[in-house]
Amino acid sequence: MQKKEVIVKSVTGLHARPGSNLVELAMTFSSDIKLLVNDKEINAKEVLEVIMGNINCGDHVTVVTNGTDEVEALNKIAEYIETTVE
Repeated sequence: MQKKEVIVKSVTGLHARPGSNLVELAMTFSSDIKLLVNDKEINAKEVLEVIMGNINCGDHVTVVTNGTDEVEALNKIAEYIETTVE
């Protein structure tokens, strides 16, 4: 299991397009990917969970990955959250 805390940079948070794109990225990995934010655990591979998760710009999110490609998944998901600004 791998963990990393990141800060959401997207001005719209992880709603609509940024949230959907995050789910598409998460689906490319075989590992389980969870987002811990605002006392909630969100499955990063479930579009409704991500979009309805109320993840806003400036929120601190802990990305947790577990599986065969967990390191790569953690790095790519964290990078996406930290650099997407749309």
